[in-house]
Amino acid sequence: MKKITLLFTILFSISLTSQELYWYDVILEVEAEDTVEFEKTVDEFYSSVDFPEDVTMTFSRIPLKGKGYEETHILSFVSPSSESLANLRSSLSGKKWENYLEVVRPLVDGVRASAGNAMMVYNPEEFHGIGQVWAFKIKSKDIPAFAGAFGKLMETFDFPGFVGLAPVTHGISDGENILIYGTYENLNSAFTFGPKNDAEANAFTEFFNVTGDISEFTQSWTRVKINDYN
Repeated sequence: MKKITLLFTILFSISLTSQELYWYDVILEVEAEDTVEFEKTVDEFYSSVDFPEDVTMTFSRIPLKGKGYEETHILSFVSPSSESLANLRSSLSGKKWENYLEVVRPLVDGVRASAGNAMMVYNPEEFHGIGQVWAFKIKSKDIPAFAGAFGKLMETFDFPGFVGLAPVTHGISDGENILIYGTYENLNSAFTFGPKNDAEANAFTEFFNVTGDISEFTQSWTRVKINDYN
């Protein structure tokens, strides 16, 4: 199995390596009493899928989220090739797929999908099993300024794991079109996230000063990995 660090070196490396990266997320809402059966069914199906060499999926729970965010699980597909990602999605058909959906549909109360491509990545070798998303609404004309401010912040801030910035190009929800995604080695690292010294505190202040008038922070949620598939 490919190492997950290799996956996310691919995942958010556009700005650092000029390599394109595409992602496709399916986010689902499952009632607590159906969670065991749902996770078992998803794991069994995707363990049997013949993934292209350059496509990987991560299946995760979403245990930490804000009020009004009902989704409980996420399937994240990523690839440096838009064609490979599209071909995998198109291949999910036929009798085996229909049998899978027949089992899964009654267990799912809601589902939505989104897709996009990456802009920036830092610490790709430190992708961990706990991941946090920060979602923003930003006018298209202000995205370069926001990305520039994020890059400036990352010159000083020592994030404890992988962190990247990616636009949403399909399936935008309520105008949220930019995601910052970071990972943590454990819950303690997640709980203690933030600036650790004056230099980092000043870098955050500068970031908020630049982005405060051009962006709206809408929500944050945290996922915990169940399994990887490739």
